Amino acid sequence: MYSSYRNLEKFFLRLVGVAVLFLLFGCTEPFQGEVAGLEEILVVNALITNENKQQEVRLTRPYRFGEDAPIAEENATVGIDDGTQQFGFEEVEPGKYVSNVPFAAETGKSYSLLITTENGRSYRSATMQLPVSNTTIDNLYAERTTNDQGDQGMGIFVDTFDPSGASKYYRYEYQETFKIIAPFWSPQDVVFVIQLSTGPAFDVIRREREERICYGSDREKVINVVNTLNLGEDRLTAYNVRFIDRNNYILTHRYSISVRQYVQTPEAFSYYETLKGLSQSSTTVFSEDQPGFLAGNIFSLENENENVAGFFEVAAVAEKRIFFNWEDFFPGEELPPYFQNCLPTAQSGEDLKTSVQRETRVFFDNNGGIRTVARACGDCTALGSNKVPEFWVE
Repeated sequence: MYSSYRNLEKFFLRLVGVAVLFLLFGCTEPFQGEVAGLEEILVVNALITNENKQQEVRLTRPYRFGEDAPIAEENATVGIDDGTQQFGFEEVEPGKYVSNVPFAAETGKSYSLLITTENGRSYRSATMQLPVSNTTIDNLYAERTTNDQGDQGMGIFVDTFDPSGASKYYRYEYQETFKIIAPFWSPQDVVFVIQLSTGPAFDVIRREREERICYGSDREKVINVVNTLNLGEDRLTAYNVRFIDRNNYILTHRYSISVRQYVQTPEAFSYYETLKGLSQSSTTVFSEDQPGFLAGNIFSLENENENVAGFFEVAAVAEKRIFFNWEDFFPGEELPPYFQNCLPTAQSGEDLKTSVQRETRVFFDNNGGIRTVARACGDCTALGSNKVPEFWVE
C-alpha cells in the first residue's frame, strides 16, 4: 500500500499535537514538554480495495517524545463486516493485521471496520461502500518539462477517463525505483587485521558482495487528491503526479515509477483533502492556525468523546508502471550531480582504522598509499539494495 500508512501516521500525529517531533516529513526541534493523553489516541490506517488480496489494517499509538517510530498497537482483534459475513484479521507483525483470507470489496455492499484492543476497548467505523466497481489508468507517461518555479526536470503524468462519470474523486500514490552505480567503486576493499605496537595493520582483499550497482526506492511525500467536479467530463488529462528536478541523482541511469490511482467516496476525498490542507497550513505547532484534532469515521463504542485518528476507506484501485533512461530525454547532456561529493582521500593508521570499523569510508585505490572515499561513493548499498527488483526491466 506504498507509503500510505507511514505518511498518514505522520499527518495524524501532527494534527493531534506532536508535530514537535515531525513536521510532515522533516524533523523539527524537540519540544521539552508533554501532551496530556497523547499516548491514548488510537491511530487507524485501513483501506480495502477491489483487489482480490489479503487486505491490511495498521494500528498504532502516537510517537513518544524521544522516539522515532510510532508505538504498534498489538494483540487487537480486527475484522471487516460486509453485512452478511465477517472477515477476520491476523496480526502478522506488531501493529500490522492482514485478513485471514483474500477478498475484494464489491459494489452494493456496506463495509464496517471492527476493532477491539488488548485492553478491551471496542471501536467501529461508519459503513462505507465501494464507489465504482473498477478504475483504469489510461496512460502513464514521462515528459521533459519545466515546473511552475522554472526548474527543468521530468514530469510524470496520468490520463484517465470514466465515461460513466461515476468516479470523480481521485487520489494518487507512487513508488519510484532507480538504478544507482557507485561512481568510485573498486573491486577491492580494505580490512583491519590486527593492532600492532607500531599501529593498526590492514589488508586489501576482494569485495565479497555486489556493491557497485544497486536499486534505490522512494515514495510519495504528500497527499495527492484531485476531483473532476468542475470539468465537462470525468476525465483527467496530463495530470502531474510527480516532478523530478533534472539535478536529482535518481535520474542518472534508469528510473521506474509505479503509480496507483484510487477512486474514493466523497467522504474519503473530503477527509483527505482537509487532512492535506491542515497538515500543510502552518509552519510551526504554535502558529495560530494549528488545527488540532481532525475526526475521521472511526469511533469508540464505549466513550463517544474519545478521539480516534484515521479513516476507514473503501476504494477502487488501478496501477501502472513505466521505465525510462536519462539518455531518453537528455541525450548527450551532463549527468546530474551524484548524491554527495566524492573526493578520494589518503588515510592511514588510526584514522583509517576508524573509517573501516565505522564503515564511513571505503577503499578506492592503493596508489602511493591507501585512498578512501565516502561510503556512498564506493558502496551503493549505502543508498539502496544490491538485489535486482523482481519487476525490473533493462
